[in-house]
Amino acid sequence: MDYFELLRYRKSTRKFTDAQISPSNLTTILTAANSAPVGSNLYRDIHLTVVQNRDVLDKLSEAAAKRWEDKAKVKKIVGDMPAAELSQKSYDPFYGAPTVIFVSHRRQDIQPGIEFSNAACITYSMHLAAAELGLGSVFMWFALESMREIPELDNTSVLKLPDGFEPLLGIAVGHPAQALSARALKTDRITVNYLR
Repeated sequence: MDYFELLRYRKSTRKFTDAQISPSNLTTILTAANSAPVGSNLYRDIHLTVVQNRDVLDKLSEAAAKRWEDKAKVKKIVGDMPAAELSQKSYDPFYGAPTVIFVSHRRQDIQPGIEFSNAACITYSMHLAAAELGLGSVFMWFALESMREIPELDNTSVLKLPDGFEPLLGIAVGHPAQALSARALKTDRITVNYLR
């Protein structure tokens, strides 16, 4: 698929079927992760955790469900939503996806901020690979942010990360409930200034 054609099919999927992705699709997505640019070529500072266990995902959802109860804060994050959605009692930040891949980075202070750049590049590479495969995917931030905000519900230990690593971003992947469809590419979403 042509790159710009791929961009037309790329989207954030928030509704998945129950079907698990195939091992070969997972391998392709992890290959894309390993092909992403990483600052100073320090791939050793990155760790990926593939979660396909619903009990683990439910444990990682607890803080997000608790945070979802704060309607004022949720409104600041997501804007206006129908009252029915805001009043939901349980919240699955993974949208029922059967696979979630977490990108963790070694804690470091040599190049502050580069860890977020690395995590974003890796996650976006996986996002594009999923679209190329006809799979849906969506970046996962809310659950991790919620655990940082509610330390008593920080269940990141279930990820069994190597010492010194922390999860920064994730991506939920699965078969989309609705097939991916092409959309128009826009050129006016981000403001631009030119220095000539």
